[in-house]
Amino acid sequence: MLPFTKLTGLFAATALVAAALPEWGTNYESALRQARQQGKAVLADFTGSDWCWYCIRLRKEVLSQADFAAWAAEHFVLLEVDVPQNPNFDAQLLEQNRALCSKYRIDGFPTVLVLDEKGRAVGGVFGFVSKPSVLRRALEPGLQAAALLRKAEQLQGEDKLQTLLAAWRLIPEPLYELNAELQAELAAIDVQDLSGLRGKAEAQRVLRECAEAADAAPTDAAALVIIEQALAGAVPENRRELLELKYRLLMRGLETPEDVRQAAEVAFAMIDADRKLSSEQKENYKRQLRGVFANPQTSINRSKMRKRRRPKR
Repeated sequence: MLPFTKLTGLFAATALVAAALPEWGTNYESALRQARQQGKAVLADFTGSDWCWYCIRLRKEVLSQADFAAWAAEHFVLLEVDVPQNPNFDAQLLEQNRALCSKYRIDGFPTVLVLDEKGRAVGGVFGFVSKPSVLRRALEPGLQAAALLRKAEQLQGEDKLQTLLAAWRLIPEPLYELNAELQAELAAIDVQDLSGLRGKAEAQRVLRECAEAADAAPTDAAALVIIEQALAGAVPENRRELLELKYRLLMRGLETPEDVRQAAEVAFAMIDADRKLSSEQKENYKRQLRGVFANPQTSINRSKMRKRRRPKR
């Protein structure tokens, strides 16, 4: 057993380490304000502190480790976005945190996001990371992106464009949808479309107008003609989505085995057009689809059960 004096020293050292750990704030607007004042990014930990086992482990084994905590405090304003089950948790804070989960489309815990001083999600990690060094490496691109976006605010012309481009290339693709305003700003000044955002914006416009026109068509046959016309000029950025419109329309009106065959062909084409899937994933999905469409009559019966008459226009 350790002597009393050594135990006292050990407890004191433990207390000093705990005291040295940076505090995590809970007010979103305050965190953004501090980030602007201090020239930092915000590190937002989306957690369920009393029910999410991996969230608890992340805080204990990674975020609270001295080396990581010191690095994080140096570069970030720390923000905890907690959604606990504790019925005594502050109701106003819980309302804020649920709104933030909705704003940033958090669909799993833990999630750690890097936000720039304007609150734009520019980096992060989705799920549990077991080592501080791994998390740090994963967050550094977001930290760089936030710094570049801050720098771009002071620039104009070509310098601004190149800086925004550099920042955009550091942002993970799953966060693109959260940065519509940044995409629009970049597309507006990127005359040569170096980012490819102008082309993507045009592809999405075509997709949106096709969906609206098909929905307004008086019959399914007329809607199918509209979709086919759009598919004739499809580009990689909207081909899968246009095929999905066609697939849903075909599945709604299955009457014969030939109808099922055509719908299956479109389903396979959708898989081939999905640029997010690996070759192995595509083959797995196709194998599953072959089972789904193995019995045409089953598909026809299901279609009839789901079918709804379109209103006359």
